[in-house]
Amino acid sequence: MKANRRAAFNMIELLVVIGIIALLAGLVLGMLSRARVQHSGVTCASNLRQIGQALLLYQNDNRGAYPRTRASIGPIRAPTWGSSVASTQPFADDGPTENDVTAALFLLLRTQDITAEVFCCPSSNAEKDQFGGPAGIPLNRSNFSDIKKNLSYSYQNPYRNDSAALIGGISHTTPPNDQFAVASDLNPGVGGRDDVLKITTSSSAQELRAGNSNNHDKDGQNILYGDGHVAWESTPFAGVNRDNIYTTADGQITASSVDMNDSILLPTDD
Repeated sequence: MKANRRAAFNMIELLVVIGIIALLAGLVLGMLSRARVQHSGVTCASNLRQIGQALLLYQNDNRGAYPRTRASIGPIRAPTWGSSVASTQPFADDGPTENDVTAALFLLLRTQDITAEVFCCPSSNAEKDQFGGPAGIPLNRSNFSDIKKNLSYSYQNPYRNDSAALIGGISHTTPPNDQFAVASDLNPGVGGRDDVLKITTSSSAQELRAGNSNNHDKDGQNILYGDGHVAWESTPFAGVNRDNIYTTADGQITASSVDMNDSILLPTDD
């Protein structure tokens, strides 16, 4: 009888030990997961800072202008992205389509000391651009090989309509203040669980997630501002007027800014 009691006691002890081990393992895994998420967020912010530095250097070499390729003629300029990847001349007639936002951002890879890894957020599924192969170089391209695979960030649309360009006397030069959103985690667009057009400043916290970038599981986005600083925002309502950085001030996506304070960050991940 004593032996049976001792065996039962040992079994209880074993179950307790197993329970403690499981609890500790869960705590450790949770800590590791949070550490990975935190590290990814820090790396993502660092990427955007490097993009900001490259933009500043580009401006210094181009009389204060942000990078952009060919703009269309006429008062209205609808943005495009992802065109003419294999072209070697980004400003030629057979180069990227007029008003191509990603081709404008790709100019940094052609002209500045910045690597393809910088355009990939570690919290996304993006892979660094190989520029057509292991031996490929940016000068052999005019755009990201595949914007869905090689680009984790959106860039302010530098192709403003004539009416917007006239307000404040600027077109695509230095932003008006340090709260102008220049780049950010990728615009989620309107596909699937995403809908940047339906959210408002009065939306609930859960509803606002539909307007957050997918890079960080829709918890928020890192945003690069005009003075080069990067900040984490839990909603897309940021920038000069605290309006939606993923739409124009009048609620459009594939459009130009309505004035010099209006950011519209493209492309989307639709």
